[in-house]
Amino acid sequence: MAVERRSVSLTLGAILVVVALLSVLPFAWIICGSFKPHLEIQRGNVWPWQAYEVEKPAGQFVTLDNYRKIADKLSGLPTYYFNTVYLAMAGTLLSLLVGSLAAYGLAQFRFAGNKLLFTLLLLTIMIPGEVTLIGQYELMFKLRLYDRIAGLLAAYTAGNLLLVIFIMRNVFLSIPQDLVDAAMIDGAGTWRVFWDLMVPIGRNGLAACAILTFLGIWNEFLFALTFTSTEAVRTLPVGITLLKGQWGLFNSGVLFATVLLSFLPIVIVFVLLQKYFVRGLSAGAIKA
Repeated sequence: MAVERRSVSLTLGAILVVVALLSVLPFAWIICGSFKPHLEIQRGNVWPWQAYEVEKPAGQFVTLDNYRKIADKLSGLPTYYFNTVYLAMAGTLLSLLVGSLAAYGLAQFRFAGNKLLFTLLLLTIMIPGEVTLIGQYELMFKLRLYDRIAGLLAAYTAGNLLLVIFIMRNVFLSIPQDLVDAAMIDGAGTWRVFWDLMVPIGRNGLAACAILTFLGIWNEFLFALTFTSTEAVRTLPVGITLLKGQWGLFNSGVLFATVLLSFLPIVIVFVLLQKYFVRGLSAGAIKA
């Protein structure tokens, strides 16, 4: 029995190692490509052990020219970066605030139509965002939010509320009612119960929502492309697609360098919150 368990563990471990390597491979490819000239990438010489076929200074294995071109020639990148950081951070905070309050109401207050309302909210998750794109486009024009940061922020906040409500409602339902009753007996009101009890206990769920919301806003492309028309409001995913027009030709090395810079904040956010991520999702799956 012990030998069989050891064999199963080794097999599962090997599978996990292979899956991990396959997952890391694209990121390693982008990192290596960001330090190689365009012509070398076109020839397929991306990895460090592949020799240069173009002229280079003696002893040079990597180049920083791609990053210099980003700083010198890529117009609008600082604006794209600032817009994306602002929208991701502000959209995440607003989604967590509004969504957790709504989830608290659905979890703690019993009123007519509570479960029906939650079911209807869940049903709307099955509607792809592309289906509502035209309606939201017209709404942006009527509200004079087209090509404005506020319009994108409103769209991103509304689009992520359902995710936060779904996860946090289940997190709040998993908190023993005895704790809530004890807090109210001690004189805590509804707001104090939420801020001093629910939020601290549900921090794992909030962290999971924060990661998912931040990633969703940071990588969002379709709405940012549809609801903007000027450089001052564009986001990083849209800006990356415009790289081809900067020099009149496609530069793979600069594209790799830009992509690398674009996903670094995502890596930082995940590293900071990863210990809460799995626990938060598990807590959110306890009750349906």
